[in-house]
Parts: sequence; structure tokens; C-alpha cells
Amino acid sequence: MIESIDTVFGPDGALARVLPGFEARPGQVQMAQLIERGFLEGMHTIVEAGTGVGKSFAYLVPALRSGKKIVLSTGTIALQEQLFQKDIPQIVKALGIPARVTLLKGRSHYLCKQKFERVRAERLIASSANMERIWEWGARTITGDRSELPFSPTADEWEQLDADADDCVGEYCEHFRDCFFFKKRDEAKYADIVVVNHALFFLDLAMGGGLLPPYDFAVLDEAHQAERWATSALTATLSRSSIGRMLRKLHRSYDVPKSFDSTFDEGVRGLESALARVPGDRYPLRANDEAAPALAKLRDALYGLENWLYANWQSALRRKTENDAEAERRRDLALRGILAHQATIERAQLPTDEAIAWVERSDADGRFEVNSAPFDVSDFLSAALFDRTQSVVLTSATIADGDSFAFLRRNLGVHEAQELVAPSPFDYAEQARLFVAPPDVNPKAADFARRAAPLVEECLDRTRGRAFVLFTSHARLREVHAAVRERVPYPIRLQGQMPRARLLEWFRSTPNAVLFATGTFWEGIDVVGDRLSCVIIDRLPFPSPADPLVAARMQSLEARGQDAFEGYMIPSAIVRLKQGFGRLIRSTSDRGVVALLDGRAAATKYGATILAALPPATRIQHLDELTGFLHE
Repeated sequence: MIESIDTVFGPDGALARVLPGFEARPGQVQMAQLIERGFLEGMHTIVEAGTGVGKSFAYLVPALRSGKKIVLSTGTIALQEQLFQKDIPQIVKALGIPARVTLLKGRSHYLCKQKFERVRAERLIASSANMERIWEWGARTITGDRSELPFSPTADEWEQLDADADDCVGEYCEHFRDCFFFKKRDEAKYADIVVVNHALFFLDLAMGGGLLPPYDFAVLDEAHQAERWATSALTATLSRSSIGRMLRKLHRSYDVPKSFDSTFDEGVRGLESALARVPGDRYPLRANDEAAPALAKLRDALYGLENWLYANWQSALRRKTENDAEAERRRDLALRGILAHQATIERAQLPTDEAIAWVERSDADGRFEVNSAPFDVSDFLSAALFDRTQSVVLTSATIADGDSFAFLRRNLGVHEAQELVAPSPFDYAEQARLFVAPPDVNPKAADFARRAAPLVEECLDRTRGRAFVLFTSHARLREVHAAVRERVPYPIRLQGQMPRARLLEWFRSTPNAVLFATGTFWEGIDVVGDRLSCVIIDRLPFPSPADPLVAARMQSLEARGQDAFEGYMIPSAIVRLKQGFGRLIRSTSDRGVVALLDGRAAATKYGATILAALPPATRIQHLDELTGFLHE
């Protein structure tokens, strides 16, 4: 007889028998019951599971009991590894249900044996110390998974060796039967649960399938990131980096005339120069009149390269192929990259009512690039995911705006679903404090930094550092940092002073550390214990209305007669602010403070709406009310 969910999670149930100290939370049981009902009846399920609910157990138990093929997608590597290495094995052991589980990553995470052999054959000595370490690892690895390396190879080095789709001839490769990537894909084909990240999950949807095996149910954890990853999967990009990758791949297979390199270099320099003439790091392409001629020049260069490849795809091959079919496959792979760039230019110059083209300065190299994507992914997700999958679970600690999922449902195209807000078991009134600056502290005012600096200083003094100080712009970050850096007696670092991973390592290992960063920095960050006891936020985290995608989404809402501020800006700010509490309170022993330096939150109706949707922390009017709170 199959045990009920109540019994499984109960004091004498399967989980308690195997996991010492396990104690179910009411919200966890409710969530598991609802998800199992959704699986049994073919319904979609949306659950906001507050921090501490134990949402991974709540969806893993019904998933394993269902006996169906399930893809489990997460937003961060940390959660992916936690599920695969810890949570799923625990649930499998507790339930006694045999299950085949695999962790599948994108192709570029795996070593290509053919490229590895050819690079080593062409060079007697590795090009760098890191490449030599990669060679040593490549000769002995069993999985070919890049994560086994004890360091992060540079993009240029790894590109020479990865199992990228545009370099893969599939069954014509001599290593097809023992290919690291295809072995992993076959493993996923026969697995009961396939764990992936959102990048791979949404790219599979965008390509119409093929990257993931067919599945019955999908569980999307950290679903507050779903719209962003879906948009990313549908985004086409033209940049110096993308053109460079295309040419390097061509050179690996063909003796391409060097004149093409100089033609594209000149074309890209012309485009970057044109794009830099409009101020700002991110703006609509239509705001730049000089971009069109530069794009046309690049498009002509792509046409020339396409014509050359059609005329020389056999005679210019660097290595003879086993047969004509393999040569044709290499030609088609090369053409795919060329045609994709042509299509990007055409999409960018002919935006539709559903798509937008914009210019952006890349975080990676600081150069400008052109992007094109739909600003509304709801119709795409409705057709590609929700209409085709028996049951989809969307869950996160921060996906409801208040008690409503209307914002998420509209953005993702979810028409029918059962819903639940499972509150956190933590006592926020006892464990958390919320300070909101007085109404006269306004981030839009010229004297904001002067007014905010004393509040930041006092807050850090009372929390003894241990804080993230987050800003919506780098300029404001530097301004406030300059005002307090000589007055704060704790170790301080700024975002950008070292790579993100090293900065986080420094914060976790340094007592009383203070990190000044932009608001997006905390996405996916987990700092356990009392190393992080305070999050200071400079303003209500509304999306920037100057952002082309945000502006397009707001205009779309207004065109349908809806209030864009209430329907988009306020829910976005609520979701972002709730993440601050989730970073602070991770256990019943944690205590923390969120300090919002935006007086509009205390003085406006929309501010009251946002604050009312946050976890029920005790609101304080003055920072001296923190005396003794964190150090009892």
C-alpha cells in the first residue's frame, strides 16, 4: 500500500526513519500534497515557498513517487549540485524507490576528444601553463566535465577543446561512440530524473527540443529567474566576440583567405565606433542612426563569406574527410554560424511588435554589441512548455507579489494552475528588522549621498560590518563609498576590485566584512551563518525604465490599457526586495537587518504596498533600536 504524503513527511514516516532530526514543516507538507495532485491530475502548480520551508524535499518526494520522466531545472550551480549530490540521494534512500538520476550540462561544459587530439597533434608544447594542466586532465578524465578542473580555463583556451555544436560532425566523428557529451546525453535518455540549469532548459525550448530527452513533468526551482533565462535563450547577438568565434571555427576546418579576417575586423570596428556615439551602456538600436550603414557593411561581408564557402567547401578543407557526407556536415555547420549572424542583422533592423533590438556594452570585454529578442516571452512559453507538458511546477522563495501570482503568470504565459503561498517557518518578527529611511531621504535628490552616508555608517557600526551595501548604479556606489570609507573601521571591498567568485570568497572568510556592490550582485548568492547580518539597499529596486526591454514591456502593458507602474514596476520591486530577507534569514538562529535608504517607501502609497508584501519583519524607526538585537 502506498503511503500518503502526510505519512511520508510525518514523525514516523519514511523521511524521519532515514534522516536523523528530520521534522516536517506545515508549508512543506502542503506544497508536496499540491504538487502530487498536479502530477496525478495533469495540472500546473505554482508555489512560493518561503525560506526554510524545505521546498526541494517537497517537490522531490512527489517527483520520485510519480514514476514519470522528470526534468528538474535550477537557476544556480550551487542548487544544482546540492540536489544531485545530497537531496535526491537522501530522498531515494528514504523512499526506497530505485531511480536513475543524471546531471546534464550544456555541450560547452564537455571536452571534445577529436579537438583535444588534434590540438595536441598540432603542437608539441602546450600554449600556456593552464593549457598544459588541461592536457594532463584530458588524458585521464572519465567524464570530460570541465568542472573537474581545479581552475577556470580562459574562454579562448577552452573554446579550442569544447564539444560545441558548431564543431561537431556527430556520427561521422571517430569518437562518436565514446564521446563524453553523447554518452551523457544517452545517460539522460534513460534517466528517471534529469537535473539541468535554466540556461540549458530554456535553450532546449527555443530550439524546439533535441538538447534534452522528452519528459513528462518539469520542475523549475528558482522560477523567479525564468523570464530572464527564456529571454536570453531567444536573444540573438552580434558582437566582436561572436564574429571572432565564427571565424575561429571556420579556420579550424578550412583554409580561409586572411582577407576575410581584415574585412570583418574593419567591419566590427566600424560598428563599435558607430554604437559608441550614443551615450549609455544600454539603449534601443533605433536611437542610433549611424548603426544601419555599419550593419549593412557587416552583412555584405557575411554574404561574401557565405559565397566563398559554397564555392570552396571541398577544396579548402584543412583535413580530408572520410566521405562526402562528413564534408557536407562540416559545410552546413560553418554555414549555420554565418547565416545566424545574417539573421541577427535582419532581425535587428526590422523589429516587430513582439521584438526589440538594443545596444549593450558587454560586461565581459566592455565592447558594444547588438541584441535582438522578444520582449514578451509569454506566448512562446505557453506554446512550447505549458501546452505541451502534462504538469509544470514553478517554485521559488520569491515569486508572489503579496499573495498573488498574477505577475508571474502573465509574464510566463501560465493560463491555468493551482497555487500556494507556503509561508516561512521562521519567526521574522523576532529574527529580522526592517529599517526604512525618513521621507526626506530621496534617491532622486542631488544630496542623497550626503544624507545616506551617515545612515550607512551607523548601520554598519551597529551590525559590526557583516553587510552587503547594494546600489542601483556604479556611480552612486562610488559616491557613497567615498563618503564612508575612512569612517568605517571594517574591511571593505567594492564590486569590480576582484572577480566575483574571489570577492565572495573574501567576504565569507573575512570577519566583519563589508561589500559595496550593485543590486544584481546578490542573485544566487548564499552566505551561511552570521557572516552576512545586514543588507543595505539604496532605493526601491524598480527596474530601470530606460532599459529597452523594460520600456518595451511597459509600453505593451499600457497599449492593453493597463497601468504599467502598478502591473510591472511594483511587482518587480517586491520580488527583488524579498530576496534580501531570503539572503539574511536561513535558519532559526539567524538574525538580520534590511535597511532601505529610500524614504519614498515610508511616504507613498506604492511604498506601503511594497512594504506590506515583504516578510513580516519588525519595523524600526531608528537605528538605535538595533542595540543588543544582533549581539544578544
